[in-house]
Amino acid sequence: MHRLLKRQLKKLRLDADRPPDDKAWRQFLKMVDGAYRQADQDRYTLERSLSISSEEMQSLYQRLKTSTEARMHAVAEAFPDLLFFQDEDGRFLDVLAAHPEMLYVPREQIIGHTMEDIFSAEYSRQFRRLLQKTLETGKLQQLEYHMPDANGEDRLYEARVVPMGVQEDGKRALLTVVRDITVARREETWAGLVSKAVSAAREGIIILDQDKRVISANPAIENICRRALEEVLNKPVSVLSEPDAVLADAAFWREVDEKGSWHGEIQTGCSGGTQAYLWLSIDRVQLEAQGAPHYVMLLNDISELHASRKKLEKLATQDPLTGLPNRVLFQDRLEQALVRSARNKTTGALLFLDLDRFKIINDSLGHQVGDLLLQAVAERLSHHIREMDTLARMGGDEFTLILEDLRHPGDIVKVLEKLLQALRKVFKIGAHELRTTASIGVSIFPRDGQDADELIKHADTAMYSAKDSGGDQYRLFTEKLTLSAYSYFDTEQGLHNALERREFYLLYQPQYELATGSLIGVEALLRWHRPGKGMIGPDEFIPMAEMIGLIEPLGAWVREAVCQQIVAWRDAGTVPPRVAVNISSRELVNPGLNAQVANLLARYRVPAELLEFEITESAIIKRGDVACRNLLRLTEMGIELAIDDFGTGHSSLVNLKRFPLTSIKIDRSFIRDVLLDPNDEAIVRATIVLAKSFGMQTIAEGVENVQQLDFLRRAGCEVVQGFLCGKPMSPKGISDLMQAGTPFGTC
Repeated sequence: MHRLLKRQLKKLRLDADRPPDDKAWRQFLKMVDGAYRQADQDRYTLERSLSISSEEMQSLYQRLKTSTEARMHAVAEAFPDLLFFQDEDGRFLDVLAAHPEMLYVPREQIIGHTMEDIFSAEYSRQFRRLLQKTLETGKLQQLEYHMPDANGEDRLYEARVVPMGVQEDGKRALLTVVRDITVARREETWAGLVSKAVSAAREGIIILDQDKRVISANPAIENICRRALEEVLNKPVSVLSEPDAVLADAAFWREVDEKGSWHGEIQTGCSGGTQAYLWLSIDRVQLEAQGAPHYVMLLNDISELHASRKKLEKLATQDPLTGLPNRVLFQDRLEQALVRSARNKTTGALLFLDLDRFKIINDSLGHQVGDLLLQAVAERLSHHIREMDTLARMGGDEFTLILEDLRHPGDIVKVLEKLLQALRKVFKIGAHELRTTASIGVSIFPRDGQDADELIKHADTAMYSAKDSGGDQYRLFTEKLTLSAYSYFDTEQGLHNALERREFYLLYQPQYELATGSLIGVEALLRWHRPGKGMIGPDEFIPMAEMIGLIEPLGAWVREAVCQQIVAWRDAGTVPPRVAVNISSRELVNPGLNAQVANLLARYRVPAELLEFEITESAIIKRGDVACRNLLRLTEMGIELAIDDFGTGHSSLVNLKRFPLTSIKIDRSFIRDVLLDPNDEAIVRATIVLAKSFGMQTIAEGVENVQQLDFLRRAGCEVVQGFLCGKPMSPKGISDLMQAGTPFGTC
């Protein structure tokens, strides 16, 4: 540009003898004024030059020229674009570039050359047309084009050409500004895609300003919040959480600001007075370090899920016949009662009630009458307890009652006498006058146990003692009800020696897949043959082993024996089945369990997929953090996990969701009477549905007849085991089954 000024100044023919004419001088002043925005100062200086010598004029021009070049280069350094000065023939007069590496060819190869000298024919034609259109219209023209950069990467450029209103050697001059818009266009495209995605998203998206007002929302909000956008935009976000207004709670927003995010369920009021349940995620966004924060909210309508969950929870926690809490809810209430008892240092009691002679009534008059009697018993018992107490039905004719905050030992006796007296009164069921009594067993907490399993076992033991004594009475648990001092000592000593004397052995019960009839696994069952005593049932020696601290070495022996048997099957040419092994509560909370299992698998080279560990939920309630870590690491090894005895009072939806379980085993007590007791049928069906909703398979234990099998198949159960499918057998028996490869015939 400075050369243009120089040539224009030369045309003025400044010398001492012939001052320039006014027209040429005014043209020069106009150029100076338009180029540098210093009209007043430059005009004053140049006007004075009308009476100065040519030497002084040359000096003035040199100063202007130097100042012009400095300013032009300063502009170029700060300008991210490429500036090209051309004449009307397309010849490049000058190039300004803050980053010369952006040029297609070096600067010195551009100045003085035309477009055809530098670019290919295709590019030259485009640029020539752009130049001609600018000259014809006298207005700014622009063009977008792709061109590789110095590294060969394809880039997108925008060229803007504008006439300058001056001439160079009698030819009109033009300015071309070239900008690399590759990144900007990508960002623009991406922003457009994001905008379309946000608009089309089914998830509601809301942006709030620092005052928690809605400044933007996508159309999905109308369906999710049941509100028109105009009802939400520019309104406080609290309108979305009416009637509980959680989003208007200052403490809630302090938590969001402290943690940076929040996730949870809220309730919102809709038009027409209806309610919707939403899953809300909020993130605090700080675009600038010192700027005001914004908040991004994501909303999902979970109203249907909420309703389904409520129905499922009701089905899973409420006895369908009596409306009382079932085993699941009872277990949860008992655990809560134990926590409160320990915290407040109070006494409570657990009562197990079993109706006397109910089976005779049920068999004689039919299940319909029996069900009506159970409903009447539940209603009568409910009238004789406090609101804070929990009455539950465990199944069949068994009820439980949790009494809390007992001030005096005599309070328990008063309640027991009142309940027995209430049940002795006649029940009028239709045309029948029925009489039934109850056998009640009692365990006191924390005296008789500090965990739910122990209290349940002791109350159950006391109840059977009351029934064995003729019924219609109660028994409080004592140690004498379980084992005498002699039998306790004798069994304990026998257990200590049994491992050393190799008195334990394993049997394996086959598990069949209902869909195919294939043998897909076995359960390892521990047996104790005690010399001189014969077979000792696992129900007798396993609780004893837990009490005296032998369950862990016994469990380790079982796992090693299973691994040895898998190797033996493999060496004999039999494809080993998956083996299910029980894990006790003491083992599950042992921090070293995972290392022991990993070493065992490595030593015998047994794939983890061949093992499945069965646990009861009681095993993961105590010290749940350690149990959870152990379970997660076991699954990381590849070992599958099943929850055993599901539905017997040890299971809750919370723990099914929390722990990485793959299977649910339906207890044999439900399968036994599934065709006789509609409550057992409902429980089994609900368990199967529940398992499927959690992505787990169901295994039914204790299948003993074809009718049970047909019911389970119709209900959607996947795997069965029991005497119908095969009794517990020796390793050779399992090997013969595997080698024969014959599907389970009845399946």
